[in-house]
Amino acid sequence: MLWVGYALLSAFALSTVDALSKQRLGALREPWEFYVIAWARLVWATPWLLALLWWLPLPRLDAVFWWTIAAMVPLELLALVLYVKALQLSPLSLTLPLLSLTPVFLLGTSVVILGETPTWLGGAGILCIVIGTFLLHARAWREGVWQPIRLLWREPGSRYMIVTALLYSLTSDLSKQAILHSSPLAFGCIYFAVLSVVFTPVVVMMTGWRRITAIWRRDFAVIGVWQVLMLVTHVLAIVQTNVSYMIAVKRTSLLFGLAYGAWWFGEREMALRLAGTLVMLIGVALMVAA
Repeated sequence: MLWVGYALLSAFALSTVDALSKQRLGALREPWEFYVIAWARLVWATPWLLALLWWLPLPRLDAVFWWTIAAMVPLELLALVLYVKALQLSPLSLTLPLLSLTPVFLLGTSVVILGETPTWLGGAGILCIVIGTFLLHARAWREGVWQPIRLLWREPGSRYMIVTALLYSLTSDLSKQAILHSSPLAFGCIYFAVLSVVFTPVVVMMTGWRRITAIWRRDFAVIGVWQVLMLVTHVLAIVQTNVSYMIAVKRTSLLFGLAYGAWWFGEREMALRLAGTLVMLIGVALMVAA
């Protein structure tokens, strides 16, 4: 059961990356720093990924694998930018739980891309996620049954995170195809190293050559180091158990994120948001069990 500890540590590290990113985003001195924060979540992990690739026995990588990676990269980078933008604009307790919508969107994308249909247990999980989403703005029910959803969409960060969850549903389906043509570890290492390389010229274009050296600043470096810890513990956990079990445990990052929101950023209405997040996590667990 050592993998549970690694998965929980990975979840904590991910929520810490989010909290540190939000703190830095709230103190931006220049607009270009936004892109360096997003870049820090990738570039600091790249040397570790390349080192792991050197050690791993690589499977044969065919054309399907590389075409799938090519299709995923622009979607993933757009999702990253929207994710960081969501952290900047809205409370953690309103944005992070919405990542649980990814399995709901997967219901549609999996049917189209992979031809998969949900079981009754998966359907129950989707229902829990939808109910949990309503609970995030439950106080607004008195103004109309659909008011909680309207408030979520009016919240700019929530809007960005909903689109991010949709993009992640697409990349999740595509990643399954890429893994079938490689291996889980080889895919993860190659994919995120490619993301880092492709995103670098975008960051240079948005910031300029001289400004990218800001990646060595302490505040950006701390974000990167926690990201590396998240990556290492993720790999240590995933090689010891079923992938779906590990991801389900790692979803506890949402609870750590809520704790950071209350403690670090003084976010309010935490009881309802915690209830909504717990119901959404139960939905995720049901979908994993299905």
